[in-house]
Amino acid sequence: MRRFACSLVACGLLVASFSLPASANQGIAQAKSQRQASEGKMRHVGGSMGAGRYEGVGFSTVSADDAIRRCCYWGQKTPVEVGVARGPKGWYATVLYR
Repeated sequence: MRRFACSLVACGLLVASFSLPASANQGIAQAKSQRQASEGKMRHVGGSMGAGRYEGVGFSTVSADDAIRRCCYWGQKTPVEVGVARGPKGWYATVLYR
């Protein structure tokens, strides 16, 4: 398992902390989450899903972990990518599942 720490990125979005299998990739899901955060809208961004076959999106004003837990299919399918970003209204998450 890899653990990702919180860090502030140049655009002012918060990248949250969570654990995933070492084989997981963060690129596509993180980019989709950052796009949602920059728009201030929870939505399916579209485009590539990488190794994923299903996509879940979530939003929370409480925490990044809560946004992830609110994504469709969380706890039902195996995640292959997780991305979360903080926008002006709260945290936006995208999870890609196999």
